[in-house]
Amino acid sequence: MWFKSVASNSGGSTQRRLAPSILSEGFRVEGDIACTGEVHIGGTVSGNLTAGKITIGESGAVNGTVEAETAIINGSLSGRLVAMNVVLGRASHVTADIVYCSMRIEPGAVFEGYSRRVEREELPSPDTKQIPSSVHNLRNAGDRVDVATAEAGQ
Repeated sequence: MWFKSVASNSGGSTQRRLAPSILSEGFRVEGDIACTGEVHIGGTVSGNLTAGKITIGESGAVNGTVEAETAIINGSLSGRLVAMNVVLGRASHVTADIVYCSMRIEPGAVFEGYSRRVEREELPSPDTKQIPSSVHNLRNAGDRVDVATAEAGQ
């Protein structure tokens, strides 16, 4: 299941889908983390986190800058979030500035900070497969932010 081979669009060759990197509950990292794949956080990260997809679980906490194509937050985030797609889950507590293309805030989620929505057309096409360049463009688009404070569902 985690190592499922997927046929690519170029000539039928297969590439191996990588397992997500998991930082379990009780695991603490002080420093920056960079990953082109998927990262699941159940422990605590004090530093910057860059990945293709980031999931912060209910027991997870990140204090720093998070940059990703997709960010699913169910735990605690303090700092800054730059992502194409953002989901703030019902158990999330986010105190951060957010730059995004698409964001969903579920009932019960707590968000306090500034947010800036940018258009997908301003970003490189998904065919480029270059997460850092699209995140870089989002980061630059976030130079001007709009004020938004929300407590969803309350």
